[in-house]
Amino acid sequence: MRGPARAILAAAALAAAAALPACNIVTPVMYIAQGPGKKPAEYTLPKDRKLVVFVDDRRSVMSRLQLRSTLADDIGTVIQQLELVKEVVSGRELIAYVRRVESPSKRVSIEELGNAVGADVVLYVEMDAFALTPDGATPKPTALARVKVVDVEKRERLFPPVGGDPAGVTVQAEINALATDAYRTSANRRKLEDALAKRLADQITKLFYEHEAKNFGGGVSTIEG
Repeated sequence: MRGPARAILAAAALAAAAALPACNIVTPVMYIAQGPGKKPAEYTLPKDRKLVVFVDDRRSVMSRLQLRSTLADDIGTVIQQLELVKEVVSGRELIAYVRRVESPSKRVSIEELGNAVGADVVLYVEMDAFALTPDGATPKPTALARVKVVDVEKRERLFPPVGGDPAGVTVQAEINALATDAYRTSANRRKLEDALAKRLADQITKLFYEHEAKNFGGGVSTIEG
């Protein structure tokens, strides 16, 4: 929006706001005048390193193995497109690797995951929840994951930094409440799960680059993500 147009819009907003209670004026007017602004990256990935994304679902909260692969691919694709790192290695083969070599008595380390595909850095996503309803009744797809970044060679956590939760940063994704008929068929449920995985991928990648802050007022989410 050009300067004069923004000034006119801001003036109109101020005039309209004058009739509202004072406590409700500041945030809407400032948003209209200035826009939503930018949210900085929480961590800048080491750009000259080769990265792999691994989605760990030891609790089997995802209903399909394909969802893990899709989530890893979507995160890696955005990171590659934005050139946040030099190279992104597909994490799909790591899922098969873990299923092949891991056992109840042997857990594969994050460093071993990186070495298995020749990656320098592992973006590790551990699933905590992934469901079409958070409480068994409310039709609101919700996902929770913990995210951390590990240097393979140095065997150290890069993100979250020292002092942060060693389990990782919690990321939540939601699709706004839907009518119960959205769950009527298995095909619809699969579409919702796919959309939720894409929403979670979007929220995770936003940890690593500057992006538009969430719009004031939000709006209604759609299953397309």
